[in-house]
Formats: sequence, structure tokens, C-alpha cells
Amino acid sequence: MISTSQTSHLDSIDSFLAMEVFAKAQALEAQGRDIIHLEFGEPDFTAPPAAAESVKKSMEINDAGYTFSQGLEELRIEIAKKYANDYGVKILPEQVLVSNGSSLLLYLAIRILAPPGSQVILTDPCYACYENVVRLAGAEPVMIKLRHEDGFQLNVDDLKKRVTPKTRAMLINSPMNPTGVVFSSEVMTALAELDIPIISDEIYADLSFEDPPCSFLSYSPQTVAIHGFSKSYAMTGWRLGYMITPLEWMSAADRLHQNLMISTTEFVQEAGISVLRKSAAYCESMKTEFNRRRLFVLERMRELGMDLGYTPTGAFYVLYKYRDSGKSSLDLCHEVLEKTGVAIAPGRDFGLGAEGFVRISYAQSMENLDRALNLLAESMLL
Repeated sequence: MISTSQTSHLDSIDSFLAMEVFAKAQALEAQGRDIIHLEFGEPDFTAPPAAAESVKKSMEINDAGYTFSQGLEELRIEIAKKYANDYGVKILPEQVLVSNGSSLLLYLAIRILAPPGSQVILTDPCYACYENVVRLAGAEPVMIKLRHEDGFQLNVDDLKKRVTPKTRAMLINSPMNPTGVVFSSEVMTALAELDIPIISDEIYADLSFEDPPCSFLSYSPQTVAIHGFSKSYAMTGWRLGYMITPLEWMSAADRLHQNLMISTTEFVQEAGISVLRKSAAYCESMKTEFNRRRLFVLERMRELGMDLGYTPTGAFYVLYKYRDSGKSSLDLCHEVLEKTGVAIAPGRDFGLGAEGFVRISYAQSMENLDRALNLLAESMLL
């Protein structure tokens, strides 16, 4: 007999609540409602022209076979150049593994460092999939609360208390989803001094608006850095990411990758090469626009009596503490969507520490942001 009990071993793996809001938004759009989508971190720009040009060329010559499992050497060389030029970090192409987006690489990084039954430290809040990925890898997530009153900066003294003999790694994200916070250099230095491996999700590293872009590799070589093309290159659907590890860890990572993915789509890798070589100005213009939107959102929210209580300086999110603390963030997001036509993400998606908050993405046009913020303020729901 087929039943849900056969998949009950995955009951602890949560779905993304933002996807639930998105599904409802789509249903409303099908009924003719005008919806402003601020629930996802998806840039409203097109991919750099160099990406499309590269794919067209690849298709003309049928460039779509298997590649070396670590990724095309040319792409790994360009990634090494990027880390040297943008972050001041010298790496070898042999330290780079290319895959279909960065989410799988989070699993690989945890799996190579944290054996089943060990512990991986996470921040609370953190990106929605982190806890699930740690559990899927057989490890135990240990949460460190980031406090609103501290500007969501990591308290290293709190962290030190949670490190145990079972701790095998810590996963960080700076600039951070969902807060938009960039961890201070003091915090990063203190993390490096703990002498535990750091998995650094650097997908938003290029979208740091008040500090130079940074990789945790500049603080410690005992790092797995994970990056990709989705955010700062507006290539979310291309699914192209990469990880950088010490050479001593690459064999294990590559063996896992071979068994799970074999290799990454060749013509997408070719597009990545082209983008890294030709699209610096295009990407810088996107970053400038995101910062313009950030400053607008911060100022407009203050004007509307919706002050954040902290200053996000990276990525393209704000985390807002709403007034009715007795209402779940998911219920509130459904109500906001129904009454205003604005889709936002429930804070609970990002951990218990973000319940009582909603995440608003400013990866949208200025016109839509202005209209959405006015609708939210007029609704008096937040």
C-alpha cells in the first residue's frame, strides 16, 4: 500500500513558507489581481548580455557534453582571478569546484566536514534551507541567536558558549539573507580565531554597499567559500555556482559531486566564463541600482513610521519587526497579500528568531517599491 508513512522520515524537513505565499499570489494573479512580488530575492534585471551571446554560440556548435567533474578549467581560472581582483584572496583553480547552483554545494560542504551525529553552528535567523541541509547531511544544527537590538550582528561570546567537542563547522552568510547585515571585521576576525572550519556562503559578497566586498578566505584558510552567479549577475535560473576549498578537502568534495551530479552543464559554464570576462561594468551598474533602492527603502520606511531599528548594508533585503507580536508571520503575510496585493516573506521561514518579523526584498523597480510601501503603510497591518 502506498502511503505518506513511507516518506515520514523526511517530516522534519520544512518547505519554504515564501513559496506558499508565492503560490497564493499566483492564484490571485490568475483571478486578475495586480500583485507586487517582494517575497523573493530574485533580481529584476536580465542576465548580462555576454551570457546570452555565449549560449547562442554554444548551441551553434552543440557544446553540451559532459565536462571534467570539477568544472571547466577556463572557468575555474576566471573564478580564481575574480577572488584575487575583487577580494584580495589568492586561490588556485584546483581549489574550485563548479556545480549547478550553490544550494547543492552547501550540502557538499557540510557533508565533507561534519560526519553524522556531529554539530554545525548556524545563526538564527539564517537562510531558510540551512537547518534542513544540515539535517539532511546527518548533522545537528546548533543555533546562535542574532538580536535585533544588536543590529543582527553576531555576538562572539554567545558563540563561544555553543562550541563543543562535537562542533565540526559553522555556516555563515555575509551579507546576510534575510537581514541584509554585513558582519563586522571584528566579528570575522573573532570567528577565525575560534579555529573551527567556516562554511562561508558568499552569494551576496559583491552586494556590500558600505564596506569593500570580502571573502572569509581573507581571514582564514580553513574555509569553504560558496559563491555563484544568481544574485550579483542576475542569473538565478541558470543554476551556476561554485565552492572553494583547501586542496586537502577537494578530493572528498569532488567524489561526492561526481556521484550526485557528474558534471555541470557545459554551455552554462561557458556563459559563466564569458560573464566573468566581459560583464564587470554591467554588474557594477546593477549594484549601484540596488544601493539606490536600499537607500530609498530605508528613507521611505522611516517616513511612513516603519523604521527598521537597524541598518542593512548588503544583499537586497530588510527584516521588519511588525507590531502585532501575537500573530504568526505566515498568517500576517497571507493577510497582507489578500488586502494589499503585496507579497512578502514570513520571518519564520528564516528561523524561530525571525518570527515576529517579515522580510521585504527590494529586488524590484523603484516604482513598485514605492507603491508597495505605501500600500503596506496604509493597510496598518504591519
